[in-house]
Amino acid sequence: MKLWSISTTVRNPERIRNFLKVLKLLEGQPFNSDNQEKYQILLIQYKFYFPTNIPTKFQKYYDNPELPIPYKVAEEIFYHQQYQDPAMRGRQSVNPINKLGFSIARERAGKIIIIELGNRFIAGDYDIGYIFFKSLLKLQFPNPWSNDFSAKYGFDVQPLVAAMHLINKVNKKSDKKGLTQTEFSLFVPSLINYKLIDEYASKVFEYREAKNKDKFVIDFAKEFYQTKNPTEKQIHNFYEYGDNIMRYFRLTKYFRVATDKFGGDWRIDLEPTRKTEIDQLLKKFSGKSLHFDTIEDYLKYISDISLPTLPSENIDNLKEIAESLVETIIQFAKENTLSFSAKEQNILETNFSKFSKEKLDNFISELRALNLELKERQTKISLINDVDKIQSIINNLKNLKIIRTFAPEQFEKIITEALKIINDEIKIKPNYPVDDSGEPISHASGSQADIECYYKSYNAICEVTLDTSNFQWVRESQPVMRHLRDFETKFSDTKNYCLFISPKIHIDTLYHFWTSIKHGYNGSPQQIIPLTTEQFAILLETLLTLIQKGKRFSHTEIEKLYKKIILKTNEVSGHSEWFSVIPQIIDEWKIKVVA
Repeated sequence: MKLWSISTTVRNPERIRNFLKVLKLLEGQPFNSDNQEKYQILLIQYKFYFPTNIPTKFQKYYDNPELPIPYKVAEEIFYHQQYQDPAMRGRQSVNPINKLGFSIARERAGKIIIIELGNRFIAGDYDIGYIFFKSLLKLQFPNPWSNDFSAKYGFDVQPLVAAMHLINKVNKKSDKKGLTQTEFSLFVPSLINYKLIDEYASKVFEYREAKNKDKFVIDFAKEFYQTKNPTEKQIHNFYEYGDNIMRYFRLTKYFRVATDKFGGDWRIDLEPTRKTEIDQLLKKFSGKSLHFDTIEDYLKYISDISLPTLPSENIDNLKEIAESLVETIIQFAKENTLSFSAKEQNILETNFSKFSKEKLDNFISELRALNLELKERQTKISLINDVDKIQSIINNLKNLKIIRTFAPEQFEKIITEALKIINDEIKIKPNYPVDDSGEPISHASGSQADIECYYKSYNAICEVTLDTSNFQWVRESQPVMRHLRDFETKFSDTKNYCLFISPKIHIDTLYHFWTSIKHGYNGSPQQIIPLTTEQFAILLETLLTLIQKGKRFSHTEIEKLYKKIILKTNEVSGHSEWFSVIPQIIDEWKIKVVA
């Protein structure tokens, strides 16, 4: 027996999108061995794939992220790898895109096609939840286009729906909602047939009651792999596949994932605010795979964005979803003593009984946005009044060992929370995609700033990175300056800053920021403030001191610090000296603020 999987090599959906954008360049051509190689070469050219063996003469293209790689150079780099089957690299790279139903690119399957769902993903103006829900709902084993997970090996499953059924059955019999990381990793990648759902629900409870859980895992592996001695790799695959599947499932927004503060350990449950939709879905779909007579029938199915027909296509079901959301929002506000604005009250009191399907879809989207706004409002109220939480954030930011355990999206989240604690912004807008509770489901894409900050007297972006290697300046300096310039152009009538935060800041990164401040980036100077996480923590320590005195500081106090750091570039001889005096500037600022 073998586990089902999506892709353990491509974890980040933004990377999937980049791979798809490159494949779009070959659309209309056959995916023969020549174009398989060409596809991989193009991935190298556009720096979406990084080979391990780079000839020294071409290292400059990787040292300078702004330096484009000519196709001929990318081609030479590709063949320098001396792959036994060069075309196979292209097939491997396209495999997850095909599997997710974004493209049709296969040898002897006609011309390369990017289907409508894939084109929407490429366009960028999309709801990531919708894209991946439609994609993963069509994922099934077996299917006529794949021999990997065939019926002769016992496969008969729509994994997304089957996992929903499994969690739903466990929830009905337990006060402990959802599945732990181990439970999900054991029982979802191995759920290869919808007929196993009831049996696996029972196994979840057997696992919970087992005194020796390690022995249970080994015994389950023996049974699944049909071997007396499962290898370490076979055991590891449960967890690797489970973590990967969770990441993709989470993108649908039909699941809620609660992580520890480091983003390492997690628990997954069905999204409560989508209960009505999930109930409708589970009533219609059992988790059994659909039957297709021919490959052509299957390809038509995955190419048609309207299929499968969802229960929510029915207008009465849509009204039920809207009613459920209104009730959920009102109940949440009541439980947390939150009040509604006049505009919000009008939304909740809308009479949607005679709405068309299109108007109902838009109304439900409006309700989801309101639900998210309330969750974020409540989170902020909790944050600014929770001294213990503020102290916890400070402790984490000052501890490099802890910071190294953060997932990128968790690091972006903790910095976002810290910025909100200051409490006088117009809006702090993280650009990572979120679930219905406001939790990040991935990190911000590379095409925009990590966090946008809007205040009465100025705006700012905040860029964060966990990268402390020698390549930090390569990966961060140019994108940060470019994001700031885009932001400056968009808000040209306002002062704009960039706060750059990292556990450690490389000297070459500082040099590029120094150059941008002193000599300009593409024609005009910028205002970039580089701080280590420990230095940023001092800002929160200062706030905590003021809170204990019954006071707070405002964004204008923060701007005074930014200005002092920027102006110091006029008084020192270089970037190293500039960075060395920043701690003194922060200390002097802190003394004045708390005086």
